[in-house]
Amino acid sequence: MRLKDIINIAAPHTWAASVMPSILALALSYSRTGSLRVDMALCLFIIAVCMQSSVNALNDYADFVKGTDTLENSPDASDAVIVYGLAPKTARNIGIAFLIAAFIPGLYTVYLRGVVPLVIGLIGAVVIVTYSAGKTPVSYLPLGELVSGFVMGGLIPLAGVYMQTDELDFTVLVWALPVIIGIGMIMLSNNGSDIEKDLEVGRHTLPCLLGRERTDRFYRIMLVVWSISPVIILFLFNGPVSALFYILETLVLLSGIVRQFSFQLGQKLRGAIMGGITTLNICIGFAYILAILIV
Repeated sequence: MRLKDIINIAAPHTWAASVMPSILALALSYSRTGSLRVDMALCLFIIAVCMQSSVNALNDYADFVKGTDTLENSPDASDAVIVYGLAPKTARNIGIAFLIAAFIPGLYTVYLRGVVPLVIGLIGAVVIVTYSAGKTPVSYLPLGELVSGFVMGGLIPLAGVYMQTDELDFTVLVWALPVIIGIGMIMLSNNGSDIEKDLEVGRHTLPCLLGRERTDRFYRIMLVVWSISPVIILFLFNGPVSALFYILETLVLLSGIVRQFSFQLGQKLRGAIMGGITTLNICIGFAYILAILIV
């Protein structure tokens, strides 16, 4: 086991899905209180990144064991570490280690904030295990986009705001909708590109059920919904100035959105599709967060 293998199986290029919800939590907290606790912010980032790294490692392990990832369909060695030599049990143990690591700052958080962050963290841990493990993992069902979007895009901001403010405010889930959709889009991009590969191993993801043509159509509809959802939320909760500011920001991002809209999902353009959707998550996320903070 090399450090390079640990980094690859943790998949840092996917961490935007945990970092952006964490930054949103800090932005929402600051907009409400005018201050931030640095220790709580660091704990949130460590917990979120470790839990996502655990998901990545355990999912790679499960995909290899079930025969989803093979040398023939995994051309990128950095994205299929087990296929290219890392022992499966080692990958599994790395995933478990990341999950344990997430609970170390979690104990400090519980000591200061009580059981609410623990409950939210345990929900996340259960999802991590059931996402990849078991006879019928969540990743094999048409629920992956919804579950990953809600857990990472919704529960991370909910926990993060509580850690900062000591208040459990479920309106945070409404504020988090653009991030929830964005993370769901990452999963939809991945599953939509892997339809044929997933069907071969008996996966029944949402794109597998929809089929190639309807998946592409649904993907484009959700790109539009995702792009305009911040406008609606900002207008309703922050006012027209904040919404207008976001609209002006998205004009800069328009070429990237249009480029993603033009893609036809599939293995041929998988790298560009995944790179584009990750970049859009970062850009739309930051545009939304800046619009929250200007008012």
